[in-house]
This record gives sequence, C-alpha cells and structure tokens, in this order.
Amino acid sequence: MPSRRIDQPPSLLLIEAVPGRLAPLAEACPQNRFLRLSLSQAEAAPDLISREAVELVVCASANEVHAGKTLLQQIRHVHPHLPILMVIPNQDFKLALELFRSGADDLLVEPLATAETVGAVARALRQGAERAALNSAQQHVKRSLDELVLLRSVGETASRVENLQRLLERIVISIQAALEVEIVSIMLADANGHLRIHAACGLPDEVRGVKIPIGEGIAGHVYRQGEAVLINDLATDGRFAPRQVGDRYRSGSLLSVPIRYLDRVLGVLNVNNKGNGQGFSGDDQDLLTSIAHQAALAIENLTLISSLQNKTRELERVNADLLRLHHGRTRFVCNLSHELKTPLTSVLGYVDLLASFFGQIEAEQMQEYLERTRDEALVLSRLLNGMLRLFSLDSGLENWHWQELDLAAIITRQLSVCKNSLQERDLSVAVDIADGLAPIWGDSDKLALLLGCLLDNAIKFNLQGGTVAIEAGNRQVDGQPMVYLTIANDGESVPLSAADEIFEAYAQLGDLDTGKPHGVGIGLATCRAILHQLHGRIFLEPHERQGTRFGLFLPTRAAFEEMDHDAGY
Repeated sequence: MPSRRIDQPPSLLLIEAVPGRLAPLAEACPQNRFLRLSLSQAEAAPDLISREAVELVVCASANEVHAGKTLLQQIRHVHPHLPILMVIPNQDFKLALELFRSGADDLLVEPLATAETVGAVARALRQGAERAALNSAQQHVKRSLDELVLLRSVGETASRVENLQRLLERIVISIQAALEVEIVSIMLADANGHLRIHAACGLPDEVRGVKIPIGEGIAGHVYRQGEAVLINDLATDGRFAPRQVGDRYRSGSLLSVPIRYLDRVLGVLNVNNKGNGQGFSGDDQDLLTSIAHQAALAIENLTLISSLQNKTRELERVNADLLRLHHGRTRFVCNLSHELKTPLTSVLGYVDLLASFFGQIEAEQMQEYLERTRDEALVLSRLLNGMLRLFSLDSGLENWHWQELDLAAIITRQLSVCKNSLQERDLSVAVDIADGLAPIWGDSDKLALLLGCLLDNAIKFNLQGGTVAIEAGNRQVDGQPMVYLTIANDGESVPLSAADEIFEAYAQLGDLDTGKPHGVGIGLATCRAILHQLHGRIFLEPHERQGTRFGLFLPTRAAFEEMDHDAGY
C-alpha cells in the first residue's frame, strides 16, 4: 500500500447508503481529502484504499446492517490495521455491539455533532498512525529476524559444506526462499576473463551456460566496478543497453552485488523480481551484500582447502616418486656394484697374476691375460661412459647438431656394430623399411646412440637363436608427419603394466640373483632422454607372439618445428 506524501492531507473514504448522508462530516473536517463510494459500490473499497493511500474509512450504512457488516469484513480481510468509523442512525446497543464485533473501531450516532465528529476523526487517524507505526516496527523486526536466520543458514552451510558447487547451490536456494524472489544466480570469474553461472534458481537451462565477458552487461559491470547495481525496471532503466539484459531476464527489478574478498572481486550475486511485485530496497542490498561477503569467505576457504588438498596430493605424488627413485637408486647401486665387481675382479686378478709370476709366464699366455684384462676394462669403460652420457642428456648439457637423417642408413650402421653380439647369440635380423621413408630431423650421434641402446636391449633380452625384427614407415600423428619405428625380439614378454617403469633411470626387470642380464638399467632411460629432445615418443606395444616390441614416433623436420613452436621453445 503506497504511503501519503508529507505535504498531502489525510485521505478519508466515505461510504454512504444514502448520498449526502456524511456531508456534515466533510464539512466538519475540511482539511482532509475525501473520496466517496455508495454502499452498493462497496466491493471496490479495498482496491481504492490501496491505490489512494486511504487512512480512515467512514461508513454510514443506515438500516442496512448486513451490508455494513459485510463491508467491514471485506476491508478487514485486506487492510487489517486500517481504522474504520461506523455511523449509525440511533443509539442501538445491539447494533453497536454487532458492528464492533465485525471490526469497527469507533461509532458515531446521527445527527453528527461537529465537535464530536472532529474528535472521533482525529482519534481514528491517530489510532491508524499508531497501528501503522507498530505494524512497520513488527515487519522490520520480522524482516531482521528473517535476515538473521538467513545469514545464519548461509553461514552454517558455508562452514559445513566442503564442496564448492554444492555450497553455491544451497546458498541460492536459501536466498530464493527467504527473499521470495523469482531468480537467484551466482556467477564466478574464470581464468579466461568471463563470468559463468555456477549456481542458479529460476533460470532456464539454456541461460545457465551463458558466459559474460567481464565489463559487459550488468553482471560484468558490477564485477569490474566492484559496486552493487539496483534497478527497479530493467525495461526502462537507461544505464544498460536492452540487448544486454533482454535475452536473460524478463522486465522487472534486479539487484546485483559483488562477491568480494578483501580487495578482490570473485564474482557476482544476482536476484531478480520479488514475488510481491515490489522493487528492491536499500535493506535488500545490505542483506545481499552480507550474504555475498559470507559467500566470498566460504569460496576463499574452500579454494584454500582445495589448494591445500592438491598440494597434499602433489606432495604425496612427489614423495612416492622420491621413494621410487630411492628404491631405483638403491637397486642401481646394487646392480652397479655387481656389474663393476666382476670385471674389476678379473682385471685385478690378471694384474696380480702377471705381477706375481711375471718371469714364469710364457709370452703367448701373457698376451692372452693382457687381452682379457683389456676386455674387462672396456666393459668398465662402457658402463661408466653410458652413465655419464645419460647424466649429460638429462641435464641438457649435450650439444646437438640438427640435420635431416636417413634412418635406414643409421639402422644398417648400427646392425654392423652389433654384428658380433648377434652372432654370439645366433640371432637373425628381419628389416622392413617402407619405400619413400621420410628423413628424420635430429642429431646423427644421438640417433645412433638411441638405436644402439634399443638393439642392445633387443639382443640382450632375446632367446638364443631368436629374431630381431625392425620395421619403419611413415605415419601421421596428431596431424604431423612422423616416422614410425618398431624393434621387437622373441625373448620374455614385458607386461604392459610395467610400461612406465622400464623407461625410468636405473630400472631393470629381473632379479639380481636369478639370471638378471648384464647392465645397470640405463639403456631405455637414455632412449627416453634423447626422444624428449627430439619431441618423439617411445612406448611398449602389444605383441602377437612371445617377446617384447617397442614402438617409436620420430619427427620429421616439419613436425619438429611445429611441436617446437607449440612448446614455446
């Protein structure tokens, strides 16, 4: 119900069964504003009272008692606090009692005396003002209590819920129920500079996925400026272009406040259209700002908790990696001591033998001892050089001489290098190189080392009399021209579950005391380090028969340059 402006006189509604019956009252109180209805038009009274801010109703129903009682009930139903003054034709106690029971506040008896009439009207207006003030105070207290309940509900929700999405959904549900609004939404900023709806009530599904650039529209403006926006009518407000709001909200009232934590704005809290049709007030803005503050604290706390959880998981992962590395290095030390001990023992044994019986050993036998000493020293040299090369590749200290390389020629050279090892194990070689094989972009020395490690692995872990199979062809990988190379043997199959483990430094399957091959487990790790610089890949492939098959993607120059650009090198 609208209130009277301070410069306007009180409005009185006069309802008469007989026209002119209340003229004496109007004459006695000329300072007031009078509206008139006949008793037959009494049904229009409640609406007229609301529209014209009527502060007192005076009804003279004459002898139509039933009509007067019905009118009282109708007005009381809509305006329970409005004072009503009834005028009766004579001092009829029974009639007066019935009218008081039906809701009348006071009675006047005809004929109307001026002094008595003026006093009754003044009392009724004062009584109405007191009731309005009391009702306003009660509504304020009720609203404050509702706001406290809402704030407590939001606060408890924020302290209990550990999932951000669930928290935001509960907050919008609480706001919609407490404020009795049609639409509630919470928008948070993403890393791409857009506001996205994270939780909402009353919005259609197609609107929930809308992203708003920061600075555009009402929400974007509130986020950028960090200030609330209150609009009584979206259709007529001139601050924002209609296209920014017309597709998202129907014409009505809107209140948007920033969700702020310290000096940072995290998002925007929006409410639209009160259920009673009224606009939002400053009290609504204060309440929504308090809720937004609690939401900001909860969001920041959950973000911190999530960050701590992620850091905890990362620390657990790093700890697991360190533990695995520790175990790997412990195994490496054991392998290294085993691999070094055998040739070193032989070298020391032959040297001690030569030193002790130098004059008694024949020249031919001495030559044999020296050759064995040299062979064992070469084994030590290869072990140490392999380790130093891996460390150099991992640390990025290697110099690379980039050029286009013929993979088939390098395969041929490396097979020639491995010829003796192949013959010792009676291994056959099957090579299938596709016609028109694209040249590889890389370093000749590094690619030879890569193939040497893979061939050494295929020979070492093969069956006596088995086959080393090599295939190479062109392949498109993620839209880039690559060379696809596979090297397979007929030895024991490596389980796919160990695919990640075998490429780690110092990792080698098998037990030290039960037939583990020679080596300290750096071959495949060296391959991985080289391929990392090449932007290539190595992986364990399923094999149709017994044995192990490694697959590699080696880049052409075009593929390397594209991947190098994407990586930001």
